[in-house]
Amino acid sequence: MSGEDTQLGDFIKGRHHFLQTYCKEHGLDYDATWEKVKTECLRLAARPDRQAFLEERVFSGVMLASTMFPDWLDKVLLEALTIVLKGPGAPMTTTSSRHPCIAFEAGRSNAHRQADTVFKLYFSGKQPEEWLKVQFPTINRKCYGDEFVKRMSVEEAGPKHFRVVIDNRGVGKASQTDCATGIGYLYGALERLGAHDPVVTHDRCGSAPGSLDKTCVFDVTWK
Repeated sequence: MSGEDTQLGDFIKGRHHFLQTYCKEHGLDYDATWEKVKTECLRLAARPDRQAFLEERVFSGVMLASTMFPDWLDKVLLEALTIVLKGPGAPMTTTSSRHPCIAFEAGRSNAHRQADTVFKLYFSGKQPEEWLKVQFPTINRKCYGDEFVKRMSVEEAGPKHFRVVIDNRGVGKASQTDCATGIGYLYGALERLGAHDPVVTHDRCGSAPGSLDKTCVFDVTWK
């Protein structure tokens, strides 16, 4: 896998949905806020080809759940959202659901939305244990393909305690920001599944600069 790998457009649609929800909950004007996010995206994209891609493929036209996008897009969009909603210098990442950031909240929001829409079948009537062992890998397979799922495992460490292990080496989308959305997605999914007091921590991150870990480990518990 390389930096040119793509991901399903439904996750990018989810970032728009998150912004709409955030603006509604915080009394912000969505249209004005989205314009600020677009401006930041263009600045962060830097390269003319990427700026043109944003203008032509993201800021206009129809976006379907099956639309494919380059890996760099989500990171740019999440950074722009963080700057606009929280200000320059706000944390882009987190290692725990106890300390949310914008990327975490975007992942959490996407889990809520997908549980009610595109992946409703994989959430409806499922227990947290079953979802983690079966449905979560299935969702990743549909979004990122068989090769990605071969690089991940879900380990049951005890009652209401799981570890999700992902080998991100060579994966274009891998970053600490992407891991923060993963923490949020797992947390939001557990909320939707009725898990009481879920906690997701990510102290072992293979994407962290200088990390000696070869894998990313997400520790998942609930009561």
